[in-house]
Amino acid sequence: MKLILLSGGSGTRLWPLSHASRPKQFLRILAGPNGQKESMVERVWRQLGEAGLQESVHIATGREQEEQLRSQLGPDMPIILEPERRDTFPAVALAATYLYSIESVSLDETVVILPVDPFVDTHFFHAIAQMDNVLKDTGSDLALIGVRPEYPSEKYGYLVPNSTLSMEASPRGWQVSHFREKPSREAAEQLIDEGAMWNCGVLAFKLNYLINLLINKGLPLQYEEMVKRYGHMKKTSFDYEIVEKATSVTAQTYEGRWKDLGTWSSLSEVITSSITGRGFMTEDCENTHLINELEIPIAVIGLDNVIIVAGPEGIIVADKSESHLIKSISSQFELDKAK
Repeated sequence: MKLILLSGGSGTRLWPLSHASRPKQFLRILAGPNGQKESMVERVWRQLGEAGLQESVHIATGREQEEQLRSQLGPDMPIILEPERRDTFPAVALAATYLYSIESVSLDETVVILPVDPFVDTHFFHAIAQMDNVLKDTGSDLALIGVRPEYPSEKYGYLVPNSTLSMEASPRGWQVSHFREKPSREAAEQLIDEGAMWNCGVLAFKLNYLINLLINKGLPLQYEEMVKRYGHMKKTSFDYEIVEKATSVTAQTYEGRWKDLGTWSSLSEVITSSITGRGFMTEDCENTHLINELEIPIAVIGLDNVIIVAGPEGIIVADKSESHLIKSISSQFELDKAK
């Protein structure tokens, strides 16, 4: 089995600490096992080690993240460098040609694609280790992992089963009928009633499956040739280009903890301390978090359900329920800086 971790994006929803030159996966704000702070990518790397999967890993990323990855994970980390950002389908295609033509990986090898920064229990990676068996037992082209929804979310994609009976009958996985991307709240409620699961962005396939797809699309199989063609490839996601068009897809249900730490509100739910950095908070503050990277102290008095984040790029004070709006605000600041 080979694991390809996709490390991209800039995490603008976590401005001002996360930005183009410091993506969210490198922020050391999570509590590590020995009391030290660790980043999202360091946490995932540690968990991969606990699951015995580190030797199987390559990370696909751009040159702008290579130094940070090697700094946090070690200088010998196997990295597949993307010439430029072209979304996840080109990134996965490039990684497949690297495995095929540079490392001479068997066409029968299972390849698992996952984001570099999921917030999960270590058991999640034990489930990933079973995806090879899921492909073998079901004969499916693709295997995914679905997470049981905690609420009707409008920001996640959903995996809709052929039937809830098939989900209960097969311990190895269930057939996916179709996908629904970021539905309305009302539609999400209906999907949950139908037994749909959140799509957590993990997928597995035999290398032969993707190599044949590249052949059918007229794309090169040699890594060096793919690098040359890379800038001309359409910017599109792997989900849209491949997964949503596939007809033989199996998913297995993961029952453990899974969070997408894409906003300050979701991130604050897993931060163990209400104050990080120099600051003071009165005792009547409830569900409020302060994260301060500046040398000056910040005092918070009588605020509930608020996130306060301060760093060299700026300061944000927001109601947690509105923290998803930070992305559009930070984009405006980036435009102002470029003028």
